Amino acid sequence: MYPDRFRLPEVAAHVLAWLERRRPGFGEWDAEVEAQLSAEARLALADVSRRFAEVAVDPGYWERLERSLFAVVLPRYFQLAREHHALQRRKYGLWRGGDLISRVAYTGAGIATTAVIFLTPVPDWLEPLSFVFILFGPFLPDMQESFHERRYRGQLATLVKDMGVEQRQLEAYRPLDESEPEPLSPSLEMVSRHSKEKV
Repeated sequence: MYPDRFRLPEVAAHVLAWLERRRPGFGEWDAEVEAQLSAEARLALADVSRRFAEVAVDPGYWERLERSLFAVVLPRYFQLAREHHALQRRKYGLWRGGDLISRVAYTGAGIATTAVIFLTPVPDWLEPLSFVFILFGPFLPDMQESFHERRYRGQLATLVKDMGVEQRQLEAYRPLDESEPEPLSPSLEMVSRHSKEKV
């Protein structure tokens, strides 16, 4: 019906990106943080709403999209963000927060393991493991942090992808008392048709 930038998955991605730029600046997660993030979400949505109003007049569609964003997207986002935010504030549970001493200790453990392996009769396949420990020990905190960040980004991407189902429901359902939207302008009609042909 409308270009992708006015469909729920794209709008959700825009709002979540907006919130993720602001979330790290908050302290301990509480109801006040969620209230402020909800206000930020309204600002992000207003930005898209202004652009939507320039190309179409369909308040019913936009109200349903906005309802879906605040009733479906934000609660799921808050659950994911709350857990990740707490993990970040605990420095991902890293020993000593992954500071320099911890990195030196990991490397020292690798060196000690190497000495034990060479001084005791152990299977040959264990010998390379000690060198891996020495090489990657200093970067172990970075790898753990990267793992948690990638997992969180994947969860947000899954949330956005799931909104495709919600979008189909938005397009399929229109209350009987809701007026039909005004037709798109010819130029927007061509853009919309072109985007559908590409899909």
